[in-house]
Amino acid sequence: MEKEKLRVMRDDPVMFSKLVLKFNPFDYQEKLLRDDSDRLIAISGRQIGKSTCSAIKLIHFAITHPKTTSIIVSATLRQSMETFSKVLDFINSSILKDSVKRMTKTHILFKNRSRIICLPSGRYGSTLRGLTVSFALIDEASFIHEEVITQAILPMLATTHGKIWMLTTPYDKDHITYRCFNSQNWSVYHLPSSVSPLIKKEFLDEQRQLIGEERFRLEYLAEFVDDVNSYFPMTLLRPCFEDCLEDLKSDKEYFAGYDPGSKESFAAIVVVERLKDHIYTRYFRAAKNIPYSQFTVEISDLHKKFGLVNLAIDMTGLGNPIVEHAKEIGLPVTGFNLTQRFKEELLSNLRILFEQKKISLPQNLQLINSLNCIEYQRTRTGGYQFSHRIGTSDDLAYALALACWAVKEYSGKGILMGI
Repeated sequence: MEKEKLRVMRDDPVMFSKLVLKFNPFDYQEKLLRDDSDRLIAISGRQIGKSTCSAIKLIHFAITHPKTTSIIVSATLRQSMETFSKVLDFINSSILKDSVKRMTKTHILFKNRSRIICLPSGRYGSTLRGLTVSFALIDEASFIHEEVITQAILPMLATTHGKIWMLTTPYDKDHITYRCFNSQNWSVYHLPSSVSPLIKKEFLDEQRQLIGEERFRLEYLAEFVDDVNSYFPMTLLRPCFEDCLEDLKSDKEYFAGYDPGSKESFAAIVVVERLKDHIYTRYFRAAKNIPYSQFTVEISDLHKKFGLVNLAIDMTGLGNPIVEHAKEIGLPVTGFNLTQRFKEELLSNLRILFEQKKISLPQNLQLINSLNCIEYQRTRTGGYQFSHRIGTSDDLAYALALACWAVKEYSGKGILMGI
């Protein structure tokens, strides 16, 4: 009887989950776990438990396949570690902790000599090369540059005939995730947020009203979007994702952009650091229903701790009072009216930084969505008219653009580094 029980757990990851990890998967998670396809893609909405499901699959594979290497890859190490932390939690709270030979924050080696490694993709996949892998889990694959998947990750599976899972929320159609989702060679799952019994219809209805139909379709219905009218499309942003957020330090040179928002929008600040010819996004915050005077005081507290070199403020609509208040409390401020012409220069400067890969962006949906939601139309005179999708907020995008403009103003070289 005991041997039969062990055989069932070995052959069935669902029973392994229930008996060993003490986790009862939902029906759709059971289908994923029991899918033994070599190529699997799951396009999902928010909060359906895909990371939990993938953690279970990774553990079961490692335990039942000795001397194999499995990897978790995301655009940034921070994102990879979110799934890896679920792996650690399952192991540390089960009898499997006795099967571990060595464990770190990013690496588990089991006594059967199988291992699970947590890695960032980086911009070019340089952190991945040289590994031979039997199971590759790509988490939030839509945010990883396509060439990293095709030229670094897939070749790792060549000699092992290994498995690959791509799990992601959808984004643009100009990416390998969209083509795999429509391929007959992949086992395909479409999992909108409504599949989870934990997500109520009332919540989804509320979100549809709050964020607008287009964003709701992407984030909760798990539908791909056409990115053609976005001024900052995902093809432009994706190569610039990096683990660049960090605790601010008093000995660094920081620049900031501040969009004070309005009653209907967010107050937002983004802090960047210039190192040689590159800009790193180090900190950001957005808050709603907060008086701009209070938010300005919070920025002043930040400045007292870390010493901002320059703070560029959007003074459109508020005028000189916000600049005068900022100066009064000691901020090194420059105010700008965001006229249509200046918006063109401001956003064009930021776009050039992305095009030339001279800026690093954290893999954070709030910040990414704020950039990606900005749409444009050409005017009769050849200029640009900017707007943003209904239900979205572009305040963080303008704060980032202002922070980069603050760097430009300080350097005195027009577009950053004289380009």
